[in-house]
Amino acid sequence: MRNPYIFGIRHLSPAGAWHLRQFLDEKKPKIVLVEGPEDFNDQIPYLTHPETRFPVAVLAYTDATPVQTILYPLAEYSPEYQAVLWCKENHCECRFIDLPSSVFLALQKQKAGHIRQEENEEENEESIYRKLDQQAGEDGHEMFWERVIEHTGDTDAYYKGVHMFGKELRTMTQGKESDWPEILVREAYMARNIEKACEQVSPEEIVVVTGSYHVEGLKSAQAMTQNEWDILPKVETRHTLMPYSDYRLSSRSGYGAGNKAPAYYRLIWEGFRCGNEQFAGLHYLAGIAGMMREAGTPASSAQVIEAVRLADALAKMRGSRIPVLRDLRDAAVTCLGEGRFSEINLAVADIEIGRNIGNLPEGVSRTSIQEDFYRQLKEWKLEKYKKITAEQLRLDLRENRKVSSEKSAFLDLNRSFFLHRLRVLGISFAVLQGTNQENATWAENWQIQWTPEAEIALVENALKGDTVIQAVSFVLKERMEAAEDISGIAAVIEDAFQCGMEAALQYAVRALQALAVEAAGVYEIAKTIDHLSTVMQYGDIRKIDTEVLKPVTEQLFYRACLQIGRASCRE
Repeated sequence: MRNPYIFGIRHLSPAGAWHLRQFLDEKKPKIVLVEGPEDFNDQIPYLTHPETRFPVAVLAYTDATPVQTILYPLAEYSPEYQAVLWCKENHCECRFIDLPSSVFLALQKQKAGHIRQEENEEENEESIYRKLDQQAGEDGHEMFWERVIEHTGDTDAYYKGVHMFGKELRTMTQGKESDWPEILVREAYMARNIEKACEQVSPEEIVVVTGSYHVEGLKSAQAMTQNEWDILPKVETRHTLMPYSDYRLSSRSGYGAGNKAPAYYRLIWEGFRCGNEQFAGLHYLAGIAGMMREAGTPASSAQVIEAVRLADALAKMRGSRIPVLRDLRDAAVTCLGEGRFSEINLAVADIEIGRNIGNLPEGVSRTSIQEDFYRQLKEWKLEKYKKITAEQLRLDLRENRKVSSEKSAFLDLNRSFFLHRLRVLGISFAVLQGTNQENATWAENWQIQWTPEAEIALVENALKGDTVIQAVSFVLKERMEAAEDISGIAAVIEDAFQCGMEAALQYAVRALQALAVEAAGVYEIAKTIDHLSTVMQYGDIRKIDTEVLKPVTEQLFYRACLQIGRASCRE
């Protein structure tokens, strides 16, 4: 009896994506099984939606605090995504077959209790990869991979080469990696799902898409039994699809399965698609020259031509047919930067890493707080600031009398309320900057920058409320109940005021009045008055009545005076 075809890939490999599609065209399977959490299968229609723009990530998170998360990022050139897309185009069944996120997160929680033990294991694991880097030479095994495998034009050669690479890497590391037991559990579970698929169709009608490291493991793994599945730890989880960014796909951001240059690898993918193996190198060098010109630095066509020739010569000297990233960068430094990397560093960052941010169509499965966030981005005309580069936004909180609608008249004020609510929730989409003292009450300066971390923080706040304002109410109430002194409650009052949440402010004021009669030191009173006076100096700019704060502020001021007077008398 034949076994299913197992096609080894590397995550974020354009060559892997291209050759996988060629392999699928040849084998024409009825079922394609892809390494990825099994409970992500309901996201497949959204991944292949025509309006989805990559990169994106599936985010799974626990259904209880403290929230734990795992991310499964995908680029357009991810082999896993191209497998899913091929299945849609060819009306073929596709499934994710790895452990569900409920088990991954439970195992993650258990591992958190064994950090010290794993430190030594990770050190051994790192030493293995250091040895691999030394043997590979150049810039380590990352560059070795690109030079030897990523530019392979023959599908059969890629198939065999990746298999051999994964097999040798597994031989070097098996039993030595900190997550080796987890790897075995995962492979047993994937083998279980492969076995189920073989009950539906013949094995030769199945293609399994998995990391090259797991190819040998899946060939020999025993399928997990029902009893073994039953004893695995599990936690309640939810999951959602979210936009991602080129930078977060990069290994430079700390993503272990990333590559050094996501945007450059996208050029390799485009080269495969248009049948031009020189596409990536030509566009890399021309792109750097174009950005240098935009920045006001001369970069001629002759310099680009010389850089192309030098990159080809370096590739041949280093034993490869096509220039790889190192060859291209060395050529760019020499011919465009006149020997100085500092001359091209900004252009290199854009060309290698990129600035792309993914986008999802309306109706994509999200948490309710995410839906509310994106609705408000649109309502307050902030969608254009959803970029990976930081931008400044200056708000004038005064009524704009030159417009016809009330909504437009108070647009900046409502933007301020929204951004302050995000600040209170710890969502890093916007950071408040300083303002001049003379216009501090009516002007605000914000630095706005979208990051995947902001999206993750949104999801983590989903347990606090279905909307942004509900989550803020929950946070303010928690802070007020946990406050140990009157200055803590005063800080809640200030935040409630900045967020435009009058009900929360009044509730906090009543709590402050109840505590203000208790003994408090002069320093604590001073901090409290500082918060309250900050609120009162706005007057009616924020359209919230602050008169209620005057009596309690006066009461605190008189008490502080009395305490200072008594202290003076005793002296």
